[in-house]
Amino acid sequence: MSVLRDKLFLACFIVAFALVPGWAQMGGLQQPGFPGTSPFPGLQTKAGLSGVITGSVRTLDNRPVPNARVEIDSLVQGQPLAAQYTSSDGSFTLSNLPAGEYELKAESGVSQANERVQVTDGETSVTMRMPNAETAQGGDPNAPLVSVQQLRVPDKAVSLLAKARQAVDKNKLDDASTYVAKALQAYPLYAQAFALRGVLELQQQQFEQAAADGSRAIHADPNYGPGYLVMGAVLNCQKKFQEALRPLQQAEVLAPNTWQGYFESSKALLQLRKFQQALQQVNKALLLGDAASHPELHLLKGYAYLGLHTYGGALSEFQQYLSHAPNGPYAAEARSLLEKVRPLAAAAIAR
Repeated sequence: MSVLRDKLFLACFIVAFALVPGWAQMGGLQQPGFPGTSPFPGLQTKAGLSGVITGSVRTLDNRPVPNARVEIDSLVQGQPLAAQYTSSDGSFTLSNLPAGEYELKAESGVSQANERVQVTDGETSVTMRMPNAETAQGGDPNAPLVSVQQLRVPDKAVSLLAKARQAVDKNKLDDASTYVAKALQAYPLYAQAFALRGVLELQQQQFEQAAADGSRAIHADPNYGPGYLVMGAVLNCQKKFQEALRPLQQAEVLAPNTWQGYFESSKALLQLRKFQQALQQVNKALLLGDAASHPELHLLKGYAYLGLHTYGGALSEFQQYLSHAPNGPYAAEARSLLEKVRPLAAAAIAR
């Protein structure tokens, strides 16, 4: 018996991510209904299939990354299967893999990259992109990278966009739109301004306009992660969950310390019934984000647990949501789910 309702509220949530820290808004959500041997236990594969991943780890300006640690994780088991280091030209090869879906993780110093890969019989090629070795001002490895395009933005446009962000923080969204328009007049290729305008349009459910501005942000600066995040969020809102994963993966590569990318990915994966992957992504979001300010993270994690029939975990997450937002917009839904999950969790413990 499913305890999930036919309607969920986790498909059209968008925040201003790194653009406007602390600001968030929510919209209506939809939820899907939940009604051979392998060398790796738990993996479902077809007999006789053995795939190979040939890959390369490179920077955003296409330089090879030698001696990067590459790990392959099973998305069925949710655990690492093997790891190796890239050669001097940034290449690596992973062999004897059963057909299935995997996550590749590459790390070099403080830089990292992630890529989901579907392996079939034969060879699968992948290129993983890492931020360039140079970091932002002051050498802070956690600071956002400053691209050449961003360095070209005139001071007037920067000042106007700062005023737009301040207006958003004060919930003066009409003023924010006015300042964004002026910033784009001052510099028509301002990626950050396009992305922020896309966020404002998403709040108004103007999905076509938001998608257009996300595309403009990417075109203006292909190395600006929030542009891809806007595109992924738009596709989530349009229920194009599979399509949303590609720009969200790129957002994670370019902005690995931004929790909202993992949050959006988790929502898409949940809708695609890939519950283990959804759980992994929301866990990353929880590590980077502030659950007290965004208790919906616990709500999303609770639904991932429900999809996995891990009722004790779901119970805990719904309780945490209510502890942070007892009068929140989804408190009634969370309490209703708690009543349904409690007997299932108790039955699981009694077994």
